[in-house]
Amino acid sequence: MNLIKHGLAFSIGTLISRVLGYVRDATIAYFFGSSRVTDAFFIAFRIPNTLRRLLGEGGFNAAFIPIYAKVMKENREKGFLSSVFTYYTLISLFVTLLGIAFAPWVVSIIAPGIKGRDYYELTVFFTRWVFSYLFFIGLSSFFMGVLNVRGVFFIPAFAQAVYNFAFSLIVATTTHMFGYVSLIVGTLVGGFLQLMVHLPYLFTKKVKLGVSFKLYEEEKELLKRLGPALLGFGVAQLSFFIDTFLASFLKVGSVSYLYYANRIFQLPLGAVSVGMANSLLSALSLGEDKKSRTTLAVRFIVIISLPASLGMMLISEEIVSLLYGRGRFTPEDVHTTAKVLSAYSLGLLFFSLQKLLSATFFAEGDTKTPVKSLTISILVEGLSASIYAFVLGMGVVGLALGTSTSSLAGFVYLLGKRKRGYIEFREVISSIYKSAVACGLMAAFLYVFHFHTLLRILTAALVYFLTLLLLREDMLVSLLKKLWR
Repeated sequence: MNLIKHGLAFSIGTLISRVLGYVRDATIAYFFGSSRVTDAFFIAFRIPNTLRRLLGEGGFNAAFIPIYAKVMKENREKGFLSSVFTYYTLISLFVTLLGIAFAPWVVSIIAPGIKGRDYYELTVFFTRWVFSYLFFIGLSSFFMGVLNVRGVFFIPAFAQAVYNFAFSLIVATTTHMFGYVSLIVGTLVGGFLQLMVHLPYLFTKKVKLGVSFKLYEEEKELLKRLGPALLGFGVAQLSFFIDTFLASFLKVGSVSYLYYANRIFQLPLGAVSVGMANSLLSALSLGEDKKSRTTLAVRFIVIISLPASLGMMLISEEIVSLLYGRGRFTPEDVHTTAKVLSAYSLGLLFFSLQKLLSATFFAEGDTKTPVKSLTISILVEGLSASIYAFVLGMGVVGLALGTSTSSLAGFVYLLGKRKRGYIEFREVISSIYKSAVACGLMAAFLYVFHFHTLLRILTAALVYFLTLLLLREDMLVSLLKKLWR
């Protein structure tokens, strides 16, 4: 059960970060609503945040973790790690400076629809400053990979919470003095503190980092894997750029609606599927049993994702109103964001399983199959989102629906490529059946009873998990016993 233990540690840390991430987003919504300022900031913030996933915990760590785990087992990690750290730092700094210098061109490429609008210059201004965040978050992601291999999952996931707390505090206390500039200050101070929180744990784990320009054989292998991995995660990040690109042609506030809804959607996705995928990648990289570990992870994701997806569809408006419905965030903003959230939630299970199956291929050194899966997803998303949003006239809701459609396509491709016998489908089907029955009772509860939204959500979750226990879902029973001990 170490996989579940590590997955839960990462998930709990990420959950705390997501909760404080909500506080951050709610603070932005309260002071700025869905407006030209938020559209400009979210476009600017998306660029370094997306590159972070590419150069950090996404593309780079997918290639780095299996190799570092092998080198560490052979007690040869000191020189290798210093060399990788040196080159990684230099590349991150170079990309950051490049982004600052070419900010107007970057904005024109990812959001061409705002080129002639009155907040284009504001977006460029935000981009120049916020791009500096990439350097801090890049190193933070590198330290995450190092600590994950050494069995530390909670702190790297929790580090994001430090950023969110600092950002929220700065914006809440300085907006009345500095206006939208407080968003920049919050981003840079929060990013620096997020990086610093890793240092004590690197010291505790006796991780020694220095400056070294020596190239090791393992780094050559890393470079071989890094190309396809970066390509794969680069393709994955195109999903965010497609949404931003298309939303820039829609009415003002569309970029913000997508952001606010996606942040709620990312709560279960980030807390569960990313944590499980990261811990599974580390476990399989260390040679642990593939079939049982993967089956266990799939069942865990099914049990958590299905009720989360259903809940976000059934009471989306109540959720959005509870989280954002105050200050400058109007009732119309609540209604539109809720519809976008419902469209996103349709793809939650498929997104989660796609991340998990990709981790199994990365652990085997196969970076090409996930790349192909992501390429298919992107093509499907671009086509379907355009049809939904512009041909069928669904607007911003169509963009979210296109994203969900793409997740199904990517998952189906990976499942088809996975060898028979890699997953014990009888156990998975059993978990799906029990989860479906429990979801039915949960839905009936939500339909019949109406009271305070947060209490209603917690009670519905209790109904769901009690039903699973009555159906004797063995994985849940075993997990509760472990938690009790």
